Amino acid sequence: MIKLFTHRDDPDGMGSVILTRLLTEDFDFTLCKGIKELDEHIKVFLKNQECKNYDRVFITDLCPSDKTLQEIEKDQELSEKLKVFDHHQSSIDEMTKEYSFVTSMVKKKDIPCCATSLYYEYLLNETKNALLQKKSVMEFVEKTRLHDTWEWKKESDLTAFHLQTLFQVLGPYGYYYHFVNKLSKFDDFSYTKQEENWIKIQEKTNQQLIEELAKHISSKSYENHQVGIVFGSYSIRNNLADFLSQKRKDLDILMLIAVDNQSVSFRSLKDDVEVRSLAEKYGGGGHEKAASCLFQNIEPLLLERVLK
Repeated sequence: MIKLFTHRDDPDGMGSVILTRLLTEDFDFTLCKGIKELDEHIKVFLKNQECKNYDRVFITDLCPSDKTLQEIEKDQELSEKLKVFDHHQSSIDEMTKEYSFVTSMVKKKDIPCCATSLYYEYLLNETKNALLQKKSVMEFVEKTRLHDTWEWKKESDLTAFHLQTLFQVLGPYGYYYHFVNKLSKFDDFSYTKQEENWIKIQEKTNQQLIEELAKHISSKSYENHQVGIVFGSYSIRNNLADFLSQKRKDLDILMLIAVDNQSVSFRSLKDDVEVRSLAEKYGGGGHEKAASCLFQNIEPLLLERVLK
């Protein structure tokens, strides 16, 4: 029996759930909003000695805080059964030591990693499963990596970009069930007519929303950068950033305040601008080009003071 904890809010987090389901039906999973929620789940997991119910425990696309990692290390049974797969530099920077059960890397052989790709490599090395070796599954993992690391833009790979669009349409659980079915049945990952229709409809909705949001963006200066600030849906963060990078050359950073997700997303709009340090300033983290922090860490009424 496998237990999986993962990030709930994007294709990379759900990619690990899909891979686990292709491996076995004998598992359950818990979706977490962020590290704080993950820590709370692990605390309960430790207290109730739930580890005894599982043969293996995996955490993907999130890394527990260093304090929680220390607690895990003290529990011999859990530390032996657990594997963590993460790729966020902020989590790596927070760790005070190396943990035997943590695989955390931003790049491997100069190729950006995502949690799904790290977990997939582990599963291929540890198991001999025909489904996991299918061409469609390999393509799915690579598309997920391209999407999550923003390499899709460098490769001009819209198939990878539209994983997020399908995630919008289907939601995390719908995305999970849909791709388990798709990857189980087909050897080719190409989008079906139905998927293309879903993408077309959602893209039209996104475009209307993006154009409306773009009208309400306020611009503030922050350390020689211009930050575009707007309230909007969490699901639109990447689409809006892509739009602004092309249409608003005066802006360097997007700061999207997503009340629906209780988070603040930061996106770089220029190749030479990083946003991770900005997110870390308010207790968050992420990647150089894409990062976030909790909504509660930046009071909306004080935004002008925050970015003074």
